[in-house]
Amino acid sequence: MYQKGDYVIYGCKGVCRIVEVTTLNMDGIPKDRLYYEMQLVSDPGSRIFTPVEHEGSKGVMRPLLSKEEVRELVSKIPEMEEEWIRDDRAREARYRDALNHGDAQAMLTMIRQLLLRRKARIEQGKKLPVMDSRYLKSAQDNLFEEFAVVLGTDREKVESYVAEKIRQSAAEKKKNPV
Repeated sequence: MYQKGDYVIYGCKGVCRIVEVTTLNMDGIPKDRLYYEMQLVSDPGSRIFTPVEHEGSKGVMRPLLSKEEVRELVSKIPEMEEEWIRDDRAREARYRDALNHGDAQAMLTMIRQLLLRRKARIEQGKKLPVMDSRYLKSAQDNLFEEFAVVLGTDREKVESYVAEKIRQSAAEKKKNPV
């Protein structure tokens, strides 16, 4: 059970701070049922309530990664290659699943793939499709916010650091294609 003050990832919402573990005084809701009252780090005025017994169900809520896990994940960027899914619906389902489950590795793989794809399309005089752009932004918002909280830095620094690692890995891949 999480405690007041803990930070968690809550599905596709992103990083939340648990403000309180409490009951709700509402008609039709059992008075002995405990809820997490959470606040999005990105929106201090927000309030999200979720039952404590749903904790961990379907990957909806998880603790933040540790500093070591973040560093290890970033170090794996050169290895994060995935076959491009041509079917828009199948690709969107993969993206949605990664975001809804707060799967950090899947989100980072998605970010890497979409940033490189966007760069290639720009070089061709094209834009990244709207759906891909939307999921790229969501993955960056959620994952980079988590990394920033864990590392005690700001999101922009995390974003530029990860983007540089992706550029370096792509440049290295071009030099050594095997």
